[in-house]
Amino acid sequence: MRFTQLLGLLQAGLAVAGPLVQENQLQTRSTAPSPGHTYLNVGQNYLNEWQGFQSGVKKPAGISVYGNIYDGALNSDSVNLLASYASGGNRGYVEIGLSWKDDMVSHGYTQFQGAKLCYDIAGGKYDSSLNKFSSYLKGFPNVKFLLRVDYEVSGNFHANTNPNQFDQSTWDLKAYPAAFAHVRQVIAKSVPNVEFVFHPVRGSAQMLYPGNNVVDWQGFSIFNNDVCLNVGPYSNCVGSRLDPNVLKDIQFATKPKIVAESAAQPPAVNNQNDFIDYLTRVRDMVEKYDFAAWTYINSNWNAHGWDAATWGDSRVETHPQVLQWFQQNISNNPRYIFG
Repeated sequence: MRFTQLLGLLQAGLAVAGPLVQENQLQTRSTAPSPGHTYLNVGQNYLNEWQGFQSGVKKPAGISVYGNIYDGALNSDSVNLLASYASGGNRGYVEIGLSWKDDMVSHGYTQFQGAKLCYDIAGGKYDSSLNKFSSYLKGFPNVKFLLRVDYEVSGNFHANTNPNQFDQSTWDLKAYPAAFAHVRQVIAKSVPNVEFVFHPVRGSAQMLYPGNNVVDWQGFSIFNNDVCLNVGPYSNCVGSRLDPNVLKDIQFATKPKIVAESAAQPPAVNNQNDFIDYLTRVRDMVEKYDFAAWTYINSNWNAHGWDAATWGDSRVETHPQVLQWFQQNISNNPRYIFG
């Protein structure tokens, strides 16, 4: 998980149609709900926070966890959350963020070598890790995995070829689609209960799209800036309720749409009315554009070491008015599917 808005600023640019990856032997799949319904997931690593939402609000339809391609594993907090979730007999959605951009520098790449890393993945360099990860996922046959093949994908971190700087004129738009298709090919051959999510930063969907033949879902990060609210003193679409680049990606999507990450941030999170305004804007987007799933990060970010200027306590149950709004508009709304 990284600050989506900064990545959005880094990925300069206009959406340019990227080539489709030819992996015709693969068949896409989807367990999305019927139109007019939305799975409500809660997560980001921490078991106690997921349990807090379950006991204080309502049992969600699933969880969200994180890992990386280098280890072929989830992080330890995510391992604990998934183990608890599955051992409780739950059969819902487990959204996984399988990252490589976040740790690329510590694995021998510079931040400017996104395309090279993608091609290394496509060429099989990390197949042993992917096979290890597949074996782990096979231990949970009763859940429905939604695997983000990296997350908040951008031109800078997945297409750049200039060795010295981010340079849009050098972007190789075939690199990430090749990596996506290869990850899918390796994992899908042995894990039947997994679907694959393409999750770009806002405005990048068409440019980096791996192709209808390998993508099952399209993911979105919807934080304050994405619904035109400030993060600290900064906003990127004052006077609107949805960032135009988010709308562009929504209009491009042909697969079921999922809000893969969302949470209220400061300053909205510090005032109950503003917190409700954030949730209302996300809900309005979900319902207007018929999102199939919505993952909300119900977390006290600061307790886990995140920057207080950017992140706060996004737990709905800790704020009485916010909890009341959520219960009235989400928990008791037949559109939303819980656990």
